[in-house]
Amino acid sequence: MRIKYFFITLLIILIILSISQVISIPPYSDDIFKVYKSGYFDEIEKEFEIIKDSFIGIKTLSKPVYGWIFLSDIEKRYKIDINVYDLKGRIVKAPGKRDGMGSDMVLKVLNSDGNNTLSEIRFGKFYSVMPILSRKECKFCHRGTSNAEKIGAISFERDYDGHIYYSAERMIIFILITIVLSIMLFFIYKWDPEKKIKEMFDNF
Repeated sequence: MRIKYFFITLLIILIILSISQVISIPPYSDDIFKVYKSGYFDEIEKEFEIIKDSFIGIKTLSKPVYGWIFLSDIEKRYKIDINVYDLKGRIVKAPGKRDGMGSDMVLKVLNSDGNNTLSEIRFGKFYSVMPILSRKECKFCHRGTSNAEKIGAISFERDYDGHIYYSAERMIIFILITIVLSIMLFFIYKWDPEKKIKEMFDNF
């Protein structure tokens, strides 16, 4: 019976933790994000992707400096911190002007084999790093590169609305988890291991 009581206790603890996550109490998004990424953050990344594509388009179809002017306007209007990096991870403040190194995440994106975006919650803000891939029109400045080859990266950092994170999406997920755990608890409660063992020996 000890194993039965162990499972019952464990499931009760898990149910309590699951119910507690339906409301906005710790662990907060800083901790949850590592395990589960809300669709809310996917939408923010799509916004970043649009800004990145616009920057590349402006930079390649007009004077390169206009691309950084565009990013500066976006930063002021939407309160987003944006940095562009070369292939070595150095911050590019303007065409030909480099100042300092990027974060470890920037270097990880640049040195990785894939072209995935990396994101995290840090210091209460949503931080995202995206690779910049070479296009046909990029070869005028970035000679010797092939299409879809990394030529740099761009990072975004902005505030996010924590209330949206703890939305119906979060509640639905933990309510479903609670229901599953409750069903498991019901079957464990009905389970009688001693009776099963006794029947097994009686059959012999």
